[in-house]
Amino acid sequence: MTSRPVPVPTTCEWMYAVMTPEPLEHEDHLPLPNAALLRAHGTSQVGLARLERCPHQVVLQSQAPVETAAAAARDARIQALEMAARHDGVVVELLTPRVVELTSEQVSLAHAAQWYVLDHAALLDGDLVTDGLAQFGLPEVRVRGTVPDGRGAELRIDRAMSSAVLAGLVHRLIAEWPAQDPVGEATITLSDIAFGLGDLQADVTPRDRGIRISIDYVPDDHVLGVELLEDPATTLFV
Repeated sequence: MTSRPVPVPTTCEWMYAVMTPEPLEHEDHLPLPNAALLRAHGTSQVGLARLERCPHQVVLQSQAPVETAAAAARDARIQALEMAARHDGVVVELLTPRVVELTSEQVSLAHAAQWYVLDHAALLDGDLVTDGLAQFGLPEVRVRGTVPDGRGAELRIDRAMSSAVLAGLVHRLIAEWPAQDPVGEATITLSDIAFGLGDLQADVTPRDRGIRISIDYVPDDHVLGVELLEDPATTLFV
């Protein structure tokens, strides 16, 4: 990825509510996101049912310099999940509202899809827009839902394929930010995608096949605008 200026914040922060069935020694009383919002951000019915059984809360909040944000984000999530596990509780992420339906052992920075949700309003327009990357000091990512067809028109991309490319891109962003500015052209490989989606075979997935993308920073929206320069259906998944 080439170097062009995307603003780099000084610090990043995380906030989790550890919800428990019985009160702990210290208790907080922050209002929680409603069930509809949690559902829209991917929380399952099982997660909501567990949350209903846990009316007591302890809020964990932390902050770290952006240079160490990735490791700090991982550690903050693990701390919350371990605390919940000790008390038969549930973790609610407050800054990107959702129930964190993982165990502490499953938390992985490489598995990028753990760290963001998709904006449903953008999905209606055919684009993919993340919500959650601010915890790494990154702008959110917007992937256009079309690709040039080579004849002056545009071809709509299968959403599952563009979602896979997005996961691979976020995997790279988390690993490289803030040392490398993401603006410019880049190649997202099958290996990046496998890691981003949490594929158990990611370590042996080929790195010699990839898709070219273009990344621009849109300051008015504070997003990274991404265009796929090739059709993943013919470039990656053949």
